[in-house]
Formats: sequence, structure tokens, C-alpha cells
Amino acid sequence: MPNTSARHSEILEGYKRGDSRFNKWCEEKLGAFRLTHWEWGKLSMVWEIDERFLMPDGVMFGGHVASVADHVAGLAAMTVLEADSDRFRTSRLETSFFRPVMKPTARIEARVVNASKSLIHVEADFLNAEGKLAARVAAVQMKRKEGTRD
Repeated sequence: MPNTSARHSEILEGYKRGDSRFNKWCEEKLGAFRLTHWEWGKLSMVWEIDERFLMPDGVMFGGHVASVADHVAGLAAMTVLEADSDRFRTSRLETSFFRPVMKPTARIEARVVNASKSLIHVEADFLNAEGKLAARVAAVQMKRKEGTRD
């Protein structure tokens, strides 16, 4: 099995420890996440849902779930990058909702479905506090090299 690049492994391990530059940004913009496990092509997270992103009825706004889904898909894609110079951008994101996402937590299980030379396909399941499927995400990440904007 191939190895995740040193750069991307360091980012993911920092995220898991809570001292990555992404942790503070994520908590401020998206909410509190804990990366509990990652390996080649997979990761698990826990999302501590807070009041900032809930609608008046206590349900998470769907657009916010989609924003979180984009972030999670990016972290999952990162697990299969083999070169330190590899970068990516989201080219497609589809979120299907089955149940409301609500406090206190959601568990997220993400997996890379396929990684080719130029595209990384990711799926992620958002499970509610009862362990039931609340949302499923399908994303495509387009690989690019450092220093390119396309």
C-alpha cells in the first residue's frame, strides 16, 4: 500500500493532536472537531455541535453541514496524497440528508472510494448521536501541484 506524504501525514497528525493550524480555523468557522483516527483512504471524526450553527428549532442548517462535508472530504483526500507537493480543490460536492443533524455530536466516517492520477472520489457518512445515518456526502477532489491555481 502506498504511503501518505510526510507533509500531509504531519498535517493530519497535528489535526489529531489538536495543534494543527487548521484546528483553530475549523473551530472558529465550522465548529469543534476531533480527528479520532486516520489511515490510508479513511478517517473518523467527532463533531461537537454547538449553538452557533443551529436553526431556531435546534436542527443544523443544511448549508453548514455541506460546508463541514467539504472540509471532511478534503481531510480524507489528504490521506491518499503521496507527494508533499500534491494539493487539491473540490470540483464536486453532493450532500444527501436523511435525518436532522442536531446536538450534541455527530460521528463522521469518511473514505476514499477511488484515487486516480487527477481525481480523488470521497464519501462520508454523518451519523447522529443514536448512530443513525443523518447525511451522506459524495465529493470529487481535483489534484493539482503546489504553486498552480487551476
